[in-house]
This record gives sequence, C-alpha cells and structure tokens, in this order.
Amino acid sequence: MKINKIILAVLILNMIALIFSGCGGSGLNTILPPTDAAYALRDIGPAGGLIFYVKSSYSNGWRYLEAAPASTEWTGKEWGSYGTFIGGTETGIGTGQSNTNTIVIWLNSHSETDRAAQVCDALVYGDYSDWFLPSKDELNLMRKNLYLAGVGGFFGNYYWSSSEGDAYGAWTQVFSYNIQGSYDKNYGRLVRAVRAF
Repeated sequence: MKINKIILAVLILNMIALIFSGCGGSGLNTILPPTDAAYALRDIGPAGGLIFYVKSSYSNGWRYLEAAPASTEWTGKEWGSYGTFIGGTETGIGTGQSNTNTIVIWLNSHSETDRAAQVCDALVYGDYSDWFLPSKDELNLMRKNLYLAGVGGFFGNYYWSSSEGDAYGAWTQVFSYNIQGSYDKNYGRLVRAVRAF
C-alpha cells in the first residue's frame, strides 16, 4: 500500500511538471529558479552550454561544470611560449579555474596575448563571464560525458587543457582516440571554455 502511494505521488508530481513545462520540456528544471535548479549530465546549463559533470553536492562554490557551446570554440590557439615554465597548475577536477587564473596573470605580465587560457578567460557568453580553460581531468570528463555521447559539437582532434606539463609542453587530449599527453605549448590546438556553478 505504501509503495502505491509513493508511485501515485511521483506520477502526480510528473504531471504537474509537464503542465508547467509546456508538455514535454525538461521537467522541473524549467520552473525552478536557476539558483535552485537541479541539472543532469548533458542538460543545457544556465549559460547555454552543456553540463558535463555533476558533483554529489554543492561545495567550494560550485556543483556543476558546463562546457561552452560549439559556436564559441577556437581553433589554432597556442598555450604559451615554448621553453617557459609558469608553474602552479594542477590536473584534478575543480582546478581549471585556478589554473586559468595563474596562467592568465603570468601571460599578461609577460606581454603574451591570444593564448588558450586568455581567450577562455575573456569569453562572455550567455551573460556569463566566468569561463575558464578546463584542467586535464575536466577535459577528460568533457570527452567522456559529451563527445562520446555525440553531443556538444566537438572535433576528434587535440584540445588544450589548463594543466601544464613542463617548460615545453602542456596537457592536451585527442578526443577521437582518448589520448592524453603533454605537447609543445606553441602548437595551435582547439580550445573549449567551461564554467563552474
């Protein structure tokens, strides 16, 4: 009897969600304010990109990672100067923003322009300006949760991460072959910005 009541309650909530979302939208996400919305993988995020990572709870100022739309993607961007070590970057999930900040400060102070981290940092899209270059592990999640699902308009080629390898290379990922490696910083690669919220 208790299970029947639970099923009935779920069905009623789903019917209400359909009514408020225009019969067939994305459910309750469309009727909740953006700050209270619950997102799932591959949902459209508040800035118009795709959600590619969901933490179990809100912590350290964010819960979701959103990849910018394909229309914002750059080609042929260098990471930085070959032979120059910036230092202070990490590879883990949740480190892309701090990596980008570190890189941009260094590049700006050395009069380098139009590099991968700088174009992400300068991006304003969907009324948001908190975009950054993903870390090595964040980039891998984009491949796993978006590219392999056939969404997001990604190419199979090399994408830059914000994780530095050494003075000569930074981490990239080839989406079509799932290859991650540190490659020459002065090579032109693809760049896709992300944001955390």
